[in-house]
Amino acid sequence: MSDNWPTNDTMKFPNYRILYFVPNIIGYVRIILLVASWIHIDSDPKLFVVLYVASVVLDALDGIAARKLNQTSAFGAWFDVVIDNVGRGMLWSFIYKWGYFVSALEWLVLVCTHTYGPTWKTAGTDTPPFWVKAVMANNFRTVIGSYAIAGLHVLPMWLYGLQKLEIIYTWLGSQAVAGITAILVSGRLICALVE
Repeated sequence: MSDNWPTNDTMKFPNYRILYFVPNIIGYVRIILLVASWIHIDSDPKLFVVLYVASVVLDALDGIAARKLNQTSAFGAWFDVVIDNVGRGMLWSFIYKWGYFVSALEWLVLVCTHTYGPTWKTAGTDTPPFWVKAVMANNFRTVIGSYAIAGLHVLPMWLYGLQKLEIIYTWLGSQAVAGITAILVSGRLICALVE
């Protein structure tokens, strides 16, 4: 055996208990909801929306649970983003012929940031551009950070709704729909600049 290979004495074995952390169990439920929503994406738009939104709500809760229960982990952080990317990728690929390009960008960002590990927010540059700092300030809890996250998460759902739920036009009218779409698209563009 080569001297470069780790031995059992030096290898760190994974902690499989992490798989049973509450936030990760929430993640498994989110996957089930995404699969169920995908089954209904074309045949029952209202059920799709309910299932997809339930997954999004659980996305907000898993981070809260991780912090409250002190169950944060590198796996959980990665798993959460993977589930997010699968859900949005499903939507982008359904609503737009070239939507997989948006999904590919999101997966590329995950792979690149994952290679930096916990230092992903500061790696690769001494001083990130001002717009990156502004969006990521206070863990995205600023006006511009919320705006970018709305573009990231809400835009694909909004575009799906415009295609499948005619009632949106009835409730809001075409001018409001155009305005909301423009706001969400610009938020997604800001997010893309940060990515």
